[in-house]
Amino acid sequence: MVAKLFYALSILRRRGLSFFFIYFRESVWFDLRHRTRTSARVPKQDQDLVEAGTDAADGLLYVASFTTVTRQSVALAEQILGSARFRQAQFLDLGCGKGKALLVYALNYARMVQHPPVGIEYDSDLADLAKANVRACGFQPNEVQVAADSATNIREYTAGDLSIIYLYNSFQGETLGHVLNALRDHPHLLIYVDPAEAQRLAHFGYEILERRKGRYNADTWLVARSETLRTEPGDAG
Repeated sequence: MVAKLFYALSILRRRGLSFFFIYFRESVWFDLRHRTRTSARVPKQDQDLVEAGTDAADGLLYVASFTTVTRQSVALAEQILGSARFRQAQFLDLGCGKGKALLVYALNYARMVQHPPVGIEYDSDLADLAKANVRACGFQPNEVQVAADSATNIREYTAGDLSIIYLYNSFQGETLGHVLNALRDHPHLLIYVDPAEAQRLAHFGYEILERRKGRYNADTWLVARSETLRTEPGDAG
């Protein structure tokens, strides 16, 4: 509790009172509406990892996605793909934490798309919280799935031939490289929130379609198209 108080005071000094109103609207209000627990941050030292190695070195703290960022970025993905293809695409949230972005997507789209959305989280405690939040929102495990695993194993969870990959700067470095390399042959759109290593995307063949610069890291994001999606037969782009 003391640590949370000091953190709140440090944020107040750095970002001002207005940030607390934004944080309430974008994070706390979602929990109040849906009786979930997604908003509280989890420092890296408090995480319980299912795998060590590069995951432990490259993973970052959990911070809940802003509600409007998830809604806007996914809506843009639908616009890019078109409604028919969007319904065929599977949503995967890498480093899903307590499941905030996964739930925002699911509440809007889960019962109209072909494949259940999947959250992958390497902290087993956070994965359990995400599963509890899924239940709190009224979804069955077969409707919205959460896996306690490394994001480097993403291809074990992809269904169909098209995905929307959501990444809120959950990991960097070697782990990010492994994930992007694993996705090279799989057509997808990448939603990258707080894109700290956006400069690496060109190396993996991505084309950045849209950039949004927000006031904070949490509302700065981009959407990029994989090389395999760009070169699909019949793709006009």
